[in-house]
Amino acid sequence: MYYESGAKYFWISFITSLIVSSIMSFIFVVFVSPIITQKKTKVEVPNINGMKEVQASLVLKNKGLLLLVTQKKEDRNYEDGIILAQDPLPGFSTDKGSLVKVTINEKTTIEISDEAIPDVRGQQLMIAKDRIEKCGYTVGKIEFQESDTYTKDLVINTDPAPGTKSIEGTIVNVIVSTGVKEITVPNLRRKSISSAKNLLEKSGLKLGNVRYTTNIEFAFDIIVSQQPPSGTKVKLGSSVDIVVNREGIY
Repeated sequence: MYYESGAKYFWISFITSLIVSSIMSFIFVVFVSPIITQKKTKVEVPNINGMKEVQASLVLKNKGLLLLVTQKKEDRNYEDGIILAQDPLPGFSTDKGSLVKVTINEKTTIEISDEAIPDVRGQQLMIAKDRIEKCGYTVGKIEFQESDTYTKDLVINTDPAPGTKSIEGTIVNVIVSTGVKEITVPNLRRKSISSAKNLLEKSGLKLGNVRYTTNIEFAFDIIVSQQPPSGTKVKLGSSVDIVVNREGIY
């Protein structure tokens, strides 16, 4: 009887183990295996550099990615809160649901320079740049402009204006004179008043005083002299006076 009882328990245990094993195998094959073998979805990382954190977070969310701020540093060339760098870089592929680590611009204390922006008007550009930088500012754009006051290559003004106190490292744009554009006075002799006026306007000049004379050696209603003479260099917009020959001046 003992033998029969032991055999009975053996077969019960064996059959139970077989059933449990079959059930576990079924669960693994049907439910677990597809999850393990399923490939993760890849997405392209968008460019979020230059964006604010909230905007960047929304852009990443639309791609199925998450934003994580891992570093903050100061860059005075950008606004506070702007993203300066990201990892992974734009264009890289990564798994959907992955983190994109970012560095955000965080401005610290504002330091006003002890020195005001120097007055460099009337100085050569290189000397002006040196003075501006020695006062703790950064020279930015160099713009050129005509000037009646300052000769060619001299500084006309700065932006911000001279005397302004600002944050150290502030960009100062410099405006440099190109001098005055000069026009060659055309020859108006033997032309009518209307022809002379049109010619002057096309040259960037204008008709000045008109005087009359009578000289039978010349045809009437034509210009017999002008001031300044033809070939003279004058400023753009200058006036040219003329003398017109007319019959019967009384």
